[in-house]
Amino acid sequence: MSENLIKKYSTSVIKDFIERANDLKELKHKLTKGELKELFISRVLKSFLPSQFDIGSGIVVNGVAEQSRQTDIIIYDNRILPPFIREQNIGVYPIHSVIATVEMKTELHKKELVEAEDAAKTLREEVTGRIVDGHPTPGGLTVALCGPPLCAVFGFEGGVRVLNKPIDGKAFLEKDIEHLKLICITGKYCWAKVNKKWSQEVHTETYAEVKRFIALLVDNIRHDAQKRFKSLVDHQHWDWLSMYIR
Repeated sequence: MSENLIKKYSTSVIKDFIERANDLKELKHKLTKGELKELFISRVLKSFLPSQFDIGSGIVVNGVAEQSRQTDIIIYDNRILPPFIREQNIGVYPIHSVIATVEMKTELHKKELVEAEDAAKTLREEVTGRIVDGHPTPGGLTVALCGPPLCAVFGFEGGVRVLNKPIDGKAFLEKDIEHLKLICITGKYCWAKVNKKWSQEVHTETYAEVKRFIALLVDNIRHDAQKRFKSLVDHQHWDWLSMYIR
């Protein structure tokens, strides 16, 4: 009985989000990215994320002044480091506490998918950092300990034609998409890279594609955050805050 109730609840949460987004679109003839982002955070993410995590938007920075592009949704672990700046629409988040990012698109087509992949590449390769000769760069300590943030993209409408076909879509993603791990378009599909392999979940009347996106996002956030926190706590003394402010 409990399992059925939880499934019903999750379906109602996602249905409410999609219907509200559709209502806004009908009222104004166009749904803005800002409205979609706020709906997604308030109606969906906050229903499923544990309280140790918080959500913002802005840029992600490391200790050597490299920064990400403007990012729609940044999910971070409050136990590690707080945002350095969070006023109105401005947010600056230290890479060591950022667990995941989500790019929101009112319409997600191939062009927007490529843009999201490029943003994820900047975050994962340049801001998180690299391992040089077996040692972490100053901005790359997170990579050395437990890996970069999970990067995802969520679209309310649109479509990438090749992703409609499981075999062709998988071949395209394996060839051209390296840094994104979750791709979802409501009413169509969710593609996820699990254990280094891409797989597809298609739309059903109970929003299977959105449920998969949310479940994998939250499950990986919880897993990666615990791994990150343990690695940082067990690591030899490191002046985390000094790295950024001195």
